[in-house]
Amino acid sequence: MKYKPLHPVVDENETTLASFWRRMWAFLLDLAAIAALMGLIAYTMQISGLNVRHVSIKGLRDVEIDTEGISENIKSLIEEAFACMPTIYFALMTYFFRGKTIGKWIMRIRIVSLYHHRISFWHCVERALGYVASTLELGLGFLQIFWNPNRMALHDRIAETIVIQEKRKVEKKKQQRL
Repeated sequence: MKYKPLHPVVDENETTLASFWRRMWAFLLDLAAIAALMGLIAYTMQISGLNVRHVSIKGLRDVEIDTEGISENIKSLIEEAFACMPTIYFALMTYFFRGKTIGKWIMRIRIVSLYHHRISFWHCVERALGYVASTLELGLGFLQIFWNPNRMALHDRIAETIVIQEKRKVEKKKQQRL
């Protein structure tokens, strides 16, 4: 069954799909931003008296916190919050910055919905959770952009989005003059 777009969002003549390398660098920059955010939160907790000595991220859902003077329930809650941080980051950043995260902004790429003019909050959550699915099977979900004609990774197909390269302001002005 083929999907019929509700709105013609992507103009084939003006849209360039983002390359694998731009997307990879954007993703790595976002991971660095998440690590910095987690470090800032851990530091804030430490100076506020919660005595967080060390945060260890061992896997997708395996986060351990070395604390002193905190009950096990609160410690578990903090560990779960840290484990959910990447999903929260990608969902909220993508939604509030209209398809961009820090890494995508630096690399000048943007996520757009295939069927709507603006990416919805649900699309952002689906895509953020889709990153988990893309990392399964040794990252095969990310590599799907090499054989998909629209360069869609697994998380793009889940959320019905594509990643496009944004035009520079100079290119936009030239097109407006024509």
